[in-house]
Amino acid sequence: MKLKLIAAIIVSIILVGFFLNLTFLAQPQVQPNVQALSPITTSYYQYNGTYFPYIIKVTYYPGNASSNMGFPDNWPVTNYNQEFESVVNTSCLDLQRGVSWELPADMLGGGVPIPLSTPASQLPASSVIGQKAALVFLTQDVGQPLGVSLADNLLFVEEDSGPGTVVAVNPVTGNVVWYATGLASMAMQDPVVDNGIVYVPVGDIGFTFTAVEHALKNITTGVYRGSTYGAIYAFNASDGQLLWMRFTFGENMPDPAVYGGILAYATGGGCFIGLNATTGQVLWITKLPGYIDSMSSVNYYVLPNGTPIFIAGFTLTSYPYGELVAVNGENGNVLWKSQLPSDYIPYNTGMGDSPATVLQSMGIILKDTIANFRNGTVDTVIFAVNATNGDVLWVKNLGRGAVPPAFKASMISANGNVAYVGVPSLGEIDAISVSNGNIIWSTRLPDLGIPPTEPGGPRGAPVIYHGYLISAAGSSVYVISPEDGKVISMYNIGGRFGIVYPVIAGNTIFLTNSYGWVMALPLTEIYAGL
Repeated sequence: MKLKLIAAIIVSIILVGFFLNLTFLAQPQVQPNVQALSPITTSYYQYNGTYFPYIIKVTYYPGNASSNMGFPDNWPVTNYNQEFESVVNTSCLDLQRGVSWELPADMLGGGVPIPLSTPASQLPASSVIGQKAALVFLTQDVGQPLGVSLADNLLFVEEDSGPGTVVAVNPVTGNVVWYATGLASMAMQDPVVDNGIVYVPVGDIGFTFTAVEHALKNITTGVYRGSTYGAIYAFNASDGQLLWMRFTFGENMPDPAVYGGILAYATGGGCFIGLNATTGQVLWITKLPGYIDSMSSVNYYVLPNGTPIFIAGFTLTSYPYGELVAVNGENGNVLWKSQLPSDYIPYNTGMGDSPATVLQSMGIILKDTIANFRNGTVDTVIFAVNATNGDVLWVKNLGRGAVPPAFKASMISANGNVAYVGVPSLGEIDAISVSNGNIIWSTRLPDLGIPPTEPGGPRGAPVIYHGYLISAAGSSVYVISPEDGKVISMYNIGGRFGIVYPVIAGNTIFLTNSYGWVMALPLTEIYAGL
């Protein structure tokens, strides 16, 4: 009995140290600041007269704050910018040299950070639902589906655990600066940041039985996604204090976009909504009954006359089964709706899963989806539309494979006239000409399992840095030649990368992992040539 008590005390001491330092292998090693021992805690029970389903608890460690990072002031859309190129400038010498740490972020929201070497057979419920589903469930319900955000001298990351958690981290040390738990549902995105405010959308993947009944009876306007609460929160970027929040009808899993003081988001309940980004006041609501935005985060395009438009993808339960929708950012009026030609029939949540990539200078929007379901297989399709009127410019079939689970497409990054897109059902990355959709090269990533036996990938957008294409998929980070698609290096990290894109500042790469971890590594550890 005494041994058990002593062991429990030792474990408690280790865990306390875990949270006060919250860093492994940091370069340089930083001793915990004394101020970190005295956190400031604030609890929120309601906003504007409406009670919360859970207590929102914000814990702030002023002594862990970071400064002089030289990061941008904003992170206006998912994956940083319109073209999803997640490389930011930094003036921090430590980041330029490369830092290394691992943060068990899931633990902050009550989740279990699983060792990265753990096989899928040991994941929650694996023995009941199978290893493929266990990997997917962990990504959707516990870990970090997407990547991190770098803005305002901090790293921000969301967690599904708790039931939703957002964390601000010192990017050099990996120490937690503040975190908020008790959000109304799962937080699945990378936080959008603007003007000192962090925006966190939350929602779940479920459908109520009523929504299913409506779908079966072809009452398409009664179909919505979200079986629990949906909401969007605004936190002070420096200390995590809650500024305002709004509940949503249906889930609010996708990221919003912010431009010109307008925060726009789309929901699983068929709504496109514009808010004053500072106050949260509603500017406009556009209702699209039966339209379901699952994970298609909002992007924006600025028309030649200076008017912003916001774009998101939606799934429909009847023909055409999916559309790309653009609304006027000033009043919410639908500007255009775009759909695939009739010989491509979107399948499942494909059109409502992946966000649209915007090439502002070219006036082109790129989108991908799965289509033409037959005998358990689908085509992966990428298409381009005119950003001004939504006309389809070209469509390209990237190949046929087994239906990928969960997130049905991938995020497309663009660099000049070349777009890079993952094909999860085939385990490929393809380089595509933005001008005409021609495939420049196609590369099968080694050691990446694909459906129907494994989840497949990559789903997150690859990024170009120092003349190399870098992608996270499966349990590895790949370094690829952007000229011919040759795989130059494969660095195994373990765990699983869901819809994860690498985020780079200086010589440091930041990654999240479905097993409950956020990590920083020197790029030269991934590949010496970087």
